[in-house]
Amino acid sequence: MISPRQSLAGLAAAAMLFTGACSTDDSPEEKTTATVAVDTAPSVAPYIDIVSGTADIDAINEATGLTDFTLAFVLADSSGTCTASWAGTTALDDATIGAEIDKITALGGEVIVSTGGATGSYLESVCSAGELAAAYGSVLDAAGSNSLDVDIEQSIEPATVTEALKTLQDERGTAITLTVPVGGTQVGLTDASITLLQSAKDAGVEVTVNAMTMNFHADGDWGDAMVTATEAVRDDVAAIWTDRDETQIYAMLGVTPMIGANDTGPVTTVDDVRTLLAYAEDKSLGSVRFWSVNRDNGECPDGAVDAACSGIAQDDHEFGALFAAFAG
Repeated sequence: MISPRQSLAGLAAAAMLFTGACSTDDSPEEKTTATVAVDTAPSVAPYIDIVSGTADIDAINEATGLTDFTLAFVLADSSGTCTASWAGTTALDDATIGAEIDKITALGGEVIVSTGGATGSYLESVCSAGELAAAYGSVLDAAGSNSLDVDIEQSIEPATVTEALKTLQDERGTAITLTVPVGGTQVGLTDASITLLQSAKDAGVEVTVNAMTMNFHADGDWGDAMVTATEAVRDDVAAIWTDRDETQIYAMLGVTPMIGANDTGPVTTVDDVRTLLAYAEDKSLGSVRFWSVNRDNGECPDGAVDAACSGIAQDDHEFGALFAAFAG
């Protein structure tokens, strides 16, 4: 499936591929090896905990203009088998979740489907590579999407994941994001994340890298710390994709802060997000997201880490409005 919002660059690449496939002097063997053009995911697509039912998509759109969302999270089912389900508990064809996806579509929006996350049984841990590619395909079909976000915060076998992603991308041209933890302002990516990205590079999977600028220790201004950490991630990515220039590396990068109170102590304020988004715009990062639209309200301004509120004093949808204005 090719997205109607595919970038001009993607269309140009597709044109070159089709031109090569239709050349009069191509052999039959050459015609069968043409690569499927890769879709482009939305550049602004905050995370939504789609199973919880605590976010009003229409109200979010009315207040912010946001239309695109990253749906979290698809996991293995509760028995731990290679059966994709929402949050490990809800079938992919669940009518309630389908209705939420329909709301996004009615707004003219697109969805990115996210697997993994902080907890639960990963498909990436219980499936073989072939099974995993098939599971990813079933998830995308259920959501009417061709954009996949693979959020890896647990131990997995990198080769299994990247083999599955290569199969998926070759067959469908799926836009793939690898969402990975940030170790700190100096550390950048964790060793496990670097290994995963290197495996993707070696497998020939075209990916974007979404840095979770959250839950790490830093002294001083938190907005500046998130920027510094993203620069460290940039260095890690550049060390893997050595054939790409600085502009291309920045275009591969995305950032995702956790708004309000973070799990490990930092607090992301509106001003911190302004700092991060100004940097993202200056460097022309490929994407920006945040965790999560469910938390984008001031209903628990007591510093609590809550799935349904930010833990700080803020206006409802205040963070979403800032992200919606991101120009890239």
